[in-house]
Amino acid sequence: MSASRLSTLLAKSVLRPTPVNASRHMASTLRSPRVSLLKRADVPPSHPKDPSFTTSPYNEAMGNIKSQAKMVAKITGYTVISVTTAVGFVWQLSHWYIEYMMSPTPPELGYQARNLLHGAYIRETLAPNFEVASFYVREALRIALEEKHLEESSNTVIQLRLRLAHDEAHAGNLLDAITEYTRSWKLLIEKGDHTKEAVEAAKHIGDLYLRISDYEHAEEFLAWALHNTQDDNTLKSKITLTLASLYALQRNFQLALPLLSETLKAVPETDVCLKAIVQNQLSEIMFGLGKVDEAMGWAQAAINASASDLKNQDCLECGGVASNNLGKMLELKGEFDQALEYYNQAVTYSLSVHDSESRDRYILNQERVQEILKNKVQ
Repeated sequence: MSASRLSTLLAKSVLRPTPVNASRHMASTLRSPRVSLLKRADVPPSHPKDPSFTTSPYNEAMGNIKSQAKMVAKITGYTVISVTTAVGFVWQLSHWYIEYMMSPTPPELGYQARNLLHGAYIRETLAPNFEVASFYVREALRIALEEKHLEESSNTVIQLRLRLAHDEAHAGNLLDAITEYTRSWKLLIEKGDHTKEAVEAAKHIGDLYLRISDYEHAEEFLAWALHNTQDDNTLKSKITLTLASLYALQRNFQLALPLLSETLKAVPETDVCLKAIVQNQLSEIMFGLGKVDEAMGWAQAAINASASDLKNQDCLECGGVASNNLGKMLELKGEFDQALEYYNQAVTYSLSVHDSESRDRYILNQERVQEILKNKVQ
């Protein structure tokens, strides 16, 4: 081979480009796991983190306490927020329920008076405390007159006064109740309103005067109520009954007895509570006439009738009065064990109707007989 041909071949071999597939093969070879392993093997292994030691156990303990305290504070904060939110939701829900389902508030009274009246509703029904309820209603009445500038003769103000009178009467504040009922009654009369609402107010006034032994005013209001009663036989019977009680307290039994007999005949058989009240009044009149056995019979009949409807306020009140009366008659006959049973029953009835005045009177009778029985044993 000539020198010129040899040099030509060498030049071609040097200038010939490397095939693409060959370069890719070389790159993949360099990236292969074996090569990577070899490369990692060349790197010296990292040393594990050296263990740390503390020279102050107190500082370490305080650090742990602080971290735990932070965690407890977070949990407590979240709990407080959750509970507060839940309580607020329940409270708002109760306001909505009272407002839209049970006791709507006149819109002209505003937000503050509405909340006061809702509080009064709770204290009148769910958790009875009529002293607190009367305070709430009185404050709502003040807002209506002084802040909202409602007229005294407006229906809203009259209804607030009637409600306040009801709560004061149940709280035992009889004079305050008479004042509010009388104001409401006069406002209704001035408006020319002699309807059932005015008659009921007059009856309540007569009842309250009867309770404080002001028989003259009691008769005046009861007579007016009876005269203005129209087609409501039940209301008329109740007024007649109270008037008969007035005459019985004045020991004018000749007037009281025919009124009660007439009322008992007029009472529907379905109205067991009113029937019980009339029977109890007959018992008191018979006792006043000296007919003790008949009086005890009527008292027992009143107790039995009252027990027929223990969800009715009138039945509960009558059951308490009749039980107390029968206990007194048994005590006078020297039958102290049975008397104590009826006194206990009277106290139970008074607790059900939340009548603090009657309850105190029944408890005095109960304690007196308990003391008598205790002395007999000794």
